Amino acid sequence: MTSLNPSDGFIALQAANYLLTVVLLVHAWRHDRKLFWVMPAAIAYGFLVEYSQVSKADAPYHYTQALVPLPGPVPLGVVLSWGTILYSVLATVRALDVRSWLAPVVAALLAAALDFVSDPAFVSLGFWVWELPGEWFGIPWTNYVGWFVIVACYTAWLGILRHHGPSRPWFEVAAPWLAIPLAFGCFVGIMLGYLWLVSRAFVDTSVLVATVFGVALVPVLARLRRFSGNQPLSLAVLAAPLFIYGASLLILFEGGLHRKTPELAVVLPGFTMLGLAGFLWAYRFGPGLRRIGDVVASGIQLSRRALLGLLLAAGAAGAAAVALLPDKGLIGPVNLPADDAFLPSQDVQWWYWTGHLETEEGRKFGFEVVFFTFDSFLFMRDQLTQVAITDVADDSFHFAEHLKFHLPSRTTNRFDLAAGAGNIIRAVGDNASDRLHSEVDGYVLDLEMDATKPPALHYGGDAHPYRFGGYTYYYSRVSMQTRGTIRVDGKTYRVTGTSWFDRQYGELYQAIVKGWQWFAIELDDGRQLMLYDILGRANEVERSGSVTDAQGRTRPLAGHEFAVEVLGHWKSPHTGCTYPSGWRVTVNDEVFEVQPMVRDQELRAKHGFWPGPEYWEGASTVSGASQGRAYVELNGFCRGAEGTLALN
Repeated sequence: MTSLNPSDGFIALQAANYLLTVVLLVHAWRHDRKLFWVMPAAIAYGFLVEYSQVSKADAPYHYTQALVPLPGPVPLGVVLSWGTILYSVLATVRALDVRSWLAPVVAALLAAALDFVSDPAFVSLGFWVWELPGEWFGIPWTNYVGWFVIVACYTAWLGILRHHGPSRPWFEVAAPWLAIPLAFGCFVGIMLGYLWLVSRAFVDTSVLVATVFGVALVPVLARLRRFSGNQPLSLAVLAAPLFIYGASLLILFEGGLHRKTPELAVVLPGFTMLGLAGFLWAYRFGPGLRRIGDVVASGIQLSRRALLGLLLAAGAAGAAAVALLPDKGLIGPVNLPADDAFLPSQDVQWWYWTGHLETEEGRKFGFEVVFFTFDSFLFMRDQLTQVAITDVADDSFHFAEHLKFHLPSRTTNRFDLAAGAGNIIRAVGDNASDRLHSEVDGYVLDLEMDATKPPALHYGGDAHPYRFGGYTYYYSRVSMQTRGTIRVDGKTYRVTGTSWFDRQYGELYQAIVKGWQWFAIELDDGRQLMLYDILGRANEVERSGSVTDAQGRTRPLAGHEFAVEVLGHWKSPHTGCTYPSGWRVTVNDEVFEVQPMVRDQELRAKHGFWPGPEYWEGASTVSGASQGRAYVELNGFCRGAEGTLALN
């Protein structure tokens, strides 16, 4: 078991938590036997859920401190909190005299209100750590949906067992324990469905979460005035919420969290007031709270239809705001390895490999693997993957594409991309080493790549605004030593060679419409050249490049430092599009000639859901001032004036 050494703050909070648990157990034994039997069962239920999460091979979070560590390791104090929270939540639901069908929803909302406040506070102290920090001040939305489902499932099954089970004393003791496996199964089933919806990315996760809680709130608010409000104030029932909210606000203001994250100074007190209002609602007409209850109740004198319409309108507006303004845009300079991963804030992005391979027998191949992602609100949230093989000896070109109607899963400091039935296209990488598997027309590639030079950070490693609108972040690993195998017609060959990796992301729709001519040139003297021209209808030219020397130092090339002259053309028999074919490239005082190894290396869209892309991307030879190899990409030559380049 991992050693979880507690800090002084953790010891103080957990000592108070232990004491609170003992006090509530004693109080429940004396005054409320039904809830007394719930507390130890809730503690066991908490351990089951916590252990199921932290013991995974890919655990979403882990604890760092414990006074008494249980298997997992799960701190004893954490599972004791499950007992005190469920005690307070179920006692409040009973005091409100909530209808049985609505009780699970009310209980889950009360518990979630505690979690929305406590988690950011306790995580800020490092009491536990999320492997993939999430959207709510570092905590994933899945945590809050999960907590809601956990409490709702347990409340529902406990209510069902008590309503339909025998009215015997022994069953009062057994029902809270019998509810555990039923609630756990309910939790797992619902969360699998929720995670499936998240993976499909029909809508932004924030919109989905807002919908879950919004739908839960509608029936609660509609019946709010009918809930009982004449109960005598119970400090025992309020003890756990007061302790959790108080500790969270203490961490916020005395621990300096409000200075580190100023918005929490508004958010946490706001959620605290909402949460306490929920726990106090059953006492609103009691001594000391009646006046407050009258004021609040008078403010919601709305018909059911009007209330429902208001909630639906507010929900729609909130969902639209979240979806339309999902923290998109500039994210600061390129940050590696973090930016290797899928970046939800970027509209368009791609991971792009091209390379030159040779078998031990001297047979040459070129290859391309590219994963595109497009995130355009609700109408275009997908991955387009394209792969190609150039068989030089056979003078043939083979390509395939695969489409997924959802965005990639989030990862940290790495990418893990897959496409095709059975994931026949796969790319996994972690900053300097990549692994690719690709299958197309009987050609099967398995490659390992290791970067031999630092990444080339184009545009100084920061966002580059285009003259015609939009922006890009762009970096390359221009020299990746490559080894692996290629299977052709059932026969496997060992291959070695070099690969070039491009990573680009940003607001790239405008650039895609313009089109470009791009060169990735690898010279035998150890240098790599990247050159591109973008040209559109309004003659808004973007020309840029870079040169990486043999020692791995990269410097930018301005547009006036290079020129590209088209030497010939090739007309596609497939699309009728005409592409440049053969180029004279001048970089400062050096002249190179670039020629395709195979004339027909055109990729054509087959998915049929929107026009394109059709483009030419091919392995080429380099001669002149130095020998070498190149990959050339010609995009926009099938779309008429806006995308047609005029480079002479």
